Amino acid sequence: MNNDKATRTPQQARSMEKRRRLMDAAMRLFDTHGFDGTNAKAIARDAGVSVGTFYAYFKDKKDLLMEILGEHTAEIDTIFGKLEAAVRDGATGREILRLAVAAGHASHTQPPGLLRTMLAMRYTDDDMRRFQEAEETAHLKRMVGFLETLGPRLRVSDLEAAASVFGSAFEDILHSAIVFSQDIDRQRLHDALVDMGAAYLFTDPDARG
Repeated sequence: MNNDKATRTPQQARSMEKRRRLMDAAMRLFDTHGFDGTNAKAIARDAGVSVGTFYAYFKDKKDLLMEILGEHTAEIDTIFGKLEAAVRDGATGREILRLAVAAGHASHTQPPGLLRTMLAMRYTDDDMRRFQEAEETAHLKRMVGFLETLGPRLRVSDLEAAASVFGSAFEDILHSAIVFSQDIDRQRLHDALVDMGAAYLFTDPDARG
């Protein structure tokens, strides 16, 4: 029994490591060559594995791209967990927003070229559009649920509309800063986003919960 476990664990670790290498290679190549300019053979070569290994983990390059998107979704769930913990600890509205902005910016770890590819494919690929729309719907529900925990601290009453407005503005501003490399200091951008959210969402953004 113990011997079986001892042999399985290294195999699982190697499997995860190969999968990670393929995903990292794909991000590099999608960033520099775009989705259409990249194929499975190039990804496998960059990752240092065979093409057969690529297809052991992914159906095709679009399946791999959706896995990369799925990682970002998992990061968003982690961020909401941190925000909910901050609310329980009595953080001010401004502190909550600063945490959300910093964590949200940090979660956009994909290279700019890859982000451009994913944004463009929303309008050219039905599978990608449906995937992104489903993720956005899930994020909106999570955002509404989070706003509900803030209760009377909010100045907005239509939580679904507020989640849509602020969430969309937040994503669009971050995407513009990252994808198009706007020449603005990150801290200044964060401060402006926090001020915008504080004025829009909270009756008193500096009051403790």
